[in-house]
Amino acid sequence: MIHSRSFLVSVAASILIILATLTVFWTRKPAPPPPEPLVVAATVNLIGMPFFIAEQQGFFADEGLRVTLQRHPFGKPALEAMLRGEADVAMTAETPIIFASFKETPFSVIAHYMTSTEHSIVARADRGIRQVTDLRGRRIGVSIGTSAHYFLHVMLSDQGLTIADVELVPIPAPDQAAALAAGRVDAIAAFAPHTTQSRVALQGNAISFPAGIRYTGFSCLVASRDFSQRRPEAVLRLLRATDRAITWMRDHRQEAIDFSARELGMKVAEVEETWDALRPALALNQALIFLLEAEARWAMNIGLAPAAAMPNYLDYIDASVLSRLRPEAVSIIQGKP
Repeated sequence: MIHSRSFLVSVAASILIILATLTVFWTRKPAPPPPEPLVVAATVNLIGMPFFIAEQQGFFADEGLRVTLQRHPFGKPALEAMLRGEADVAMTAETPIIFASFKETPFSVIAHYMTSTEHSIVARADRGIRQVTDLRGRRIGVSIGTSAHYFLHVMLSDQGLTIADVELVPIPAPDQAAALAAGRVDAIAAFAPHTTQSRVALQGNAISFPAGIRYTGFSCLVASRDFSQRRPEAVLRLLRATDRAITWMRDHRQEAIDFSARELGMKVAEVEETWDALRPALALNQALIFLLEAEARWAMNIGLAPAAAMPNYLDYIDASVLSRLRPEAVSIIQGKP
């Protein structure tokens, strides 16, 4: 009898141990997958701030991404790095996109995340420049093949001038403020922060002609042609983190300005001067197609692009992932689904 009772106790204990083990097994959370690596060719300017904010606020990590932000001064070299295979995704304005399209390089715009009217012509007042028409015959510094180059065309055309009426001086964007301050050029056409830096460098001797309603630039996310098909979840996570950063920028305006000033080595007042010209929002809309076509015609007319057939820019749009995240933000007609 004693042996029988001991046996039953032993069996019961074994059952309890098994049940406890199974309970631990069933309730134990699986280890999270390792973060997915993603290299983004980022622009170190105000246009690039949503991505630096996403990194600083941990939004990329929350989405299971390990993002490496390559630092580029503006969008043209960022796009070139992506096209060379050195990055998965690049930030760039629309103008480098049209020049890349003439090379028939396969890539896709997966979203635009900001529009802006941040561009300005900054001129030396001591050269007798009071209005845009006074730029006739003057030396104007510009980064060739960038949005600032096209913006200059728009501003001159608005006053009945052409690029042929001025002397273009190719100057990389980071060097423009110094060139203007030294008097090597009479004016520069640029985007922030180089416009602000140029005004500061002239110490009260600056006169500015802002874009206003004449030109609205698009800041885009660009990837290789098949990237969204190969890594759709990575793109979705990137867009979701970017969307969170944009919302954070709106809800924490002053914190975002202060962070941007620290990141760019600018004064807070200098960032505030441009901040309201930035309109961050994830989208893909028809206005981008119209602008790409207009800039392509301009590039062909002035000989910067071959006089070939107009590229079909719908072929350079991939709305597949953004349509999953924000279907209402996609309004491009006949774009890829």
